[in-house]
Amino acid sequence: MVVITGPDGVGKRALAAKWAHRLAERYPDGQLVARLRAGSPTGPAPASEIARSFLRSLGLGERAPLPWSEQDLIGLWRSESATRRLLVLLEDAADADQVLPLVPAAPGCVVVVTCREPLPALLAHGAVHHRLGPLSAEHGLALLSRIVGDERTRRDLAAAAALVDAHGGMPLAIALAAAELVLQPGRPLRTGPPQPALSGPTRSDNPVRDAVTSALAYLSPLDAVFLRRLALVPAPDLDIASSAAATGTTRTQARERLTELVTRGLLDTSHRVAGRGDIYALRPAVLGTALGTGSPALAAAAEAGSGYLAHLLQTARTCAQLLTPHHRALPRPSLPWPIEPVHFAGRHEALAWLEAITPAVRPAMIAATLQDHPATACALAGDLWPLFHYHRDVALWITVYEAGLRAALRWGDPMAIREMSSTLALGLVAAERHAEAVDHYARASALARAAGDRAGIAQYTSGIGAALHDAERYADAEAHLMEAVVLYGELDDRRGAGLAELLLGSAAARQGNTDLALPLLHQARTDLAGLQIPDPLNAARALAYLGEGCSIAGHHDQAVTVLTQARSEFADIGHRHWAARTTEFLGQAALRAGRPDDAAGWYTASRNQYADLTSTRDLRRLDERLLALGR
Repeated sequence: MVVITGPDGVGKRALAAKWAHRLAERYPDGQLVARLRAGSPTGPAPASEIARSFLRSLGLGERAPLPWSEQDLIGLWRSESATRRLLVLLEDAADADQVLPLVPAAPGCVVVVTCREPLPALLAHGAVHHRLGPLSAEHGLALLSRIVGDERTRRDLAAAAALVDAHGGMPLAIALAAAELVLQPGRPLRTGPPQPALSGPTRSDNPVRDAVTSALAYLSPLDAVFLRRLALVPAPDLDIASSAAATGTTRTQARERLTELVTRGLLDTSHRVAGRGDIYALRPAVLGTALGTGSPALAAAAEAGSGYLAHLLQTARTCAQLLTPHHRALPRPSLPWPIEPVHFAGRHEALAWLEAITPAVRPAMIAATLQDHPATACALAGDLWPLFHYHRDVALWITVYEAGLRAALRWGDPMAIREMSSTLALGLVAAERHAEAVDHYARASALARAAGDRAGIAQYTSGIGAALHDAERYADAEAHLMEAVVLYGELDDRRGAGLAELLLGSAAARQGNTDLALPLLHQARTDLAGLQIPDPLNAARALAYLGEGCSIAGHHDQAVTVLTQARSEFADIGHRHWAARTTEFLGQAALRAGRPDDAAGWYTASRNQYADLTSTRDLRRLDERLLALGR
């Protein structure tokens, strides 16, 4: 492990990248790069975000979803890196705690870290620190010559040396000044960009900041406004669509201006992301200077933030319409809609975009709250539901909907409070915080009763039953689920009735009342499989619970047939978690039929499927089942 330290603009990342490139052939299993965003206004990058990015770079996550909890992601990263010879470059680290979870498990790998100050806690892990200082006069002149050309510097060596000295030998400051000279090839060095300060004793104590200020002064008014608005966007990075929305430009205009700013050295672009395209970020040394101060900056921040939030909201709503058409959408807030909305060719593209913008979700919710846009915060949280429906990042799920609920309570809109409460409750159930989930459903149900909304009462009553079912309180769940079935029947809501019947039948079966359970589960399957707008996931869940019920009733052959069909349906829709769950049901069915060897085989297969998903809770349960069989 090598830690390269030094002030902003001294060339830490450039040196690390150059050195890593020279070493790349020694690490054939991969060279991985991540920016940890120390000092970013949106906060440092969590280890889970970087681990997810690294795992995707290694080819994981294409056929099966990656886990979402930080513990499971780091565990999978450690497992996958244990057999690979890797080079890992971690840029802009905030502290050692950010670095250590990302160190590969295999010996013989190398980790390069860049940061402003030394990280003494890494010394115990064998880290070698290297402090970078400014370039010498000779090397500063070599850098300038490399950018503007030897012939141009030789024409006026004294002016070139003065420019290097005025910029304190700092590589970024020299490069910014040189970029302006390249863009104006007829300009002599002596009349180049305004020097930050006189050379000698009166030289500026912050040549990088002064060079950024000079570079900004050479921007056209439109480019300067564009850059300033980018700096004000509450996001860890930007793509062309989000840049256009934040600045009120078309995508063509945004692409042209982004290219110009990259050419001038004010923006970085290093990679493409599925669903988003090229990714851009302001250099850390540029960000503070570009932000500006005072009331004009505040007004620009509000405008840039509103445009960016409108882009996120519009695109998330498009995803929700594709991925979860049954989910209720809150009214669209009065934001300026993007000039060119994002569209997706299908569900796969929509899911790729949702996963790609996950690091932006938390700062966007904070921004919507701080800018006093509670309606926007609630609508955004509501439209992000497909992210949590398909990829169960439970910690982020709870964070987003707790923020959404706070915004809804401040807004005072009863429907928003209901939606945020009920969706938060679902996340709490996933986190096994069942009592809290029931409380949130009860709040939503009370508001629905006050409004005389029978559909809402049915939904939240069913939710309470689902939370109690997940807590294995089947007798308590039955009363709520039965009430929901009756209400949905009166409303002629086949989907709602089917979901409540599914859990009511399961609760009855697990208490041994199969005479009640089997007709309910057959009806649930019929209701959910026959919807006008298909719901294949829940239709397959009904079939899996029906197979479990058949097994409990002693209909072993029928149970295997039904569960095998359910397993096939989950495979067809790509839901690997429920495929693993159904395999576990097959193991339980074999054990009830008196075939322990077959049960052990199914349990082992299920455990392997859960291991691929790194689902800790499920792995623990399967280990207990196998231990009970002496395996």
